[in-house]
Parts: sequence; structure tokens; C-alpha cells
Amino acid sequence: MRKNIALVAGIVSIMIILLWRFIWYDPYPVQSQTRFLMDTFCTIQVPGNINVLPAIELAFERIEEIDVKFNAINPESPVYAFNNNNKPIEDEEIVALVKTALQVSKKSGGKFDITIFPLIKLWGFFSDSPKLPHREKIEEVLKTVGYEYIAVENDKIIKKKEGIKIDLGSIAKGYAIGEAKIVLEQAGIKSALIDAGGDIYSLGSNNGKPWIIGIRNPRGEGVVGALELSDVAVITSGDYERVFEEGGVKYHHILDPETGFPAKGSASVTVISPDPAQADAWSTAFFVLGKEKTQDILNGLESIELLMITDKGEKIYSSGMKIEMKVIENK
Repeated sequence: MRKNIALVAGIVSIMIILLWRFIWYDPYPVQSQTRFLMDTFCTIQVPGNINVLPAIELAFERIEEIDVKFNAINPESPVYAFNNNNKPIEDEEIVALVKTALQVSKKSGGKFDITIFPLIKLWGFFSDSPKLPHREKIEEVLKTVGYEYIAVENDKIIKKKEGIKIDLGSIAKGYAIGEAKIVLEQAGIKSALIDAGGDIYSLGSNNGKPWIIGIRNPRGEGVVGALELSDVAVITSGDYERVFEEGGVKYHHILDPETGFPAKGSASVTVISPDPAQADAWSTAFFVLGKEKTQDILNGLESIELLMITDKGEKIYSSGMKIEMKVIENK
């Protein structure tokens, strides 16, 4: 009898321990690796033991491949050859992404424009010493800016005007984290957080719980809130990312393709979408568009949620942001 009682007690104890582990204990530690790619620190986190590390390495290799291929200032890139040697781009992957970029350009009325490369270079944002250019020089460079001056013909990207140069930096990082996600999935990973300098994709869940993503406060320390997310990208464009001051005025790197100067009205724009490349492009487009025009265009887009913080501190949410994305605002 005592043996039976002891046996039952032992079984109950084991069941309690297992239940405790199931409810309160994260069964897998998070494996985290960081590399410097695409001009920023990229971190991939995957819940699991060391067996997941080879998959993380494969994902980083894919990001590095994209970093080389899409980089406008890398001599090994087809984009560099297009810009400097007028060589049409035939690479299918680049052609497909440029088509996506041109679609966003058209829908945004040209406020997203990959032909802005000469302006970015003029302002010195590819260097460590950006500066305010003369207005006459800006007006001169604007003559070589315009998404309508490139085209995809016979599966090739061609120039329709002399002096046109492209920069895919405003969409390639989002594309890269999307490709890293695909690599992880193909390796059997169902749960991961991919972060490329604040551009994030949340795959699956973190040990059964949504990934929690903070939204940076563009005018102070910490975050303005957090999102509980699974299987979507979170991309933010902010006026604090690359900025310099001259003559008591601050200038940031998100330029308006129409004026040639930094866009006004927005402090940060966070876009949530299942498509990381679309989220990346639209975060820039909405930043340049500003409050009124963004609200008009957003109504015609599917699977995109948004939080815009204006330079006056006003918060503007898309219709489903607070309900579906569970925004938790700081008090």
C-alpha cells in the first residue's frame, strides 16, 4: 500500500514539474548571432539549442549576398556597373525588386524614388562628413532624378536619360530580411527574429509567445510603445538615423525627390506588413508624403498598418494598428 502511495506521489510530482516547465518555463534558450552587413548591425535570434546555428549562418550568407549585389557603391555590384558604366541590369533578382520599387514610386506620386542616388551623394550621406549643398547644385542634380527615367524592357533595367543613377538602399534591407526569413524556413526554423539595424521580421513566436517589438521614441530616450507580433515585418524610417547640423539647422538623410532637401513634417514612420520589401519602401514613401497625403494613399493599400509620429509629436495610426497590432503606449 505504501509503495503504491509513493508511486502515485512520484508520478504526481513529475506531472507538476512537467506542467510548470510547460506553462512558465521557456523550453528553448534563444540563440543570437550578430554581423555587420548592409552598413548596419544585423542580429538573428532563434529559440533552440546550438543545432540552429548552421541555419543562422546560412541566413547571414544570404544577407551578405544581397549586400554585395544591390550595393550602389560596391564595384562588384550590377547596380554599380549600371550607374557608372551604363550597363543594363539583367540580374533577375534586381530586376524584380526594381519593378516593386517602381510600383511604389507610381502609387506615391514619385515621393519614393530609387533614382535619388545623385542627391544622396551630393549631400554626402554616403560619407562620414555630410554637408549642406548650394541650392544651385541641388537644382542641377534634380535634373537627373526621376523614376520615370528608368524602365524595364526585355527583362533588363535601362536608362531613359543620361546621368541617371539608382540606389536601392531604401528597399533592399527590407528585402534582405525577407530573404533571410525564407532561408531559415527552408532550414526547418519556425521561430526567429531578424533585425537589420531596426528593420525587423518576426517569424513565428518566441517559445509560444508573440515577439515584442519596441517602437523608438524619435525625440527622446526609450520607446513610445511596443507591438506583439508574429509573421510580419516592422520597418521604421526616422529623421534621427543619419543627421548633421549646420548653421543651427539639423538635416536628415530622407530627401524629398521633388525638392532635393530633407522631407519635412515627419519624425518617424513605422510600417507593419507581411512583405518586408514593401514595408521598407512605404516607410520611406510615407515619411516624405507627410500626414495628409499618407492618409489618402493608405486607404488604397492592403496588408499595411502604420504609425506616423509627426515632427510636432502627433501620433497617427492606421485603422487596424491599435486593435490588431496591440500597440502598448507609454504613459
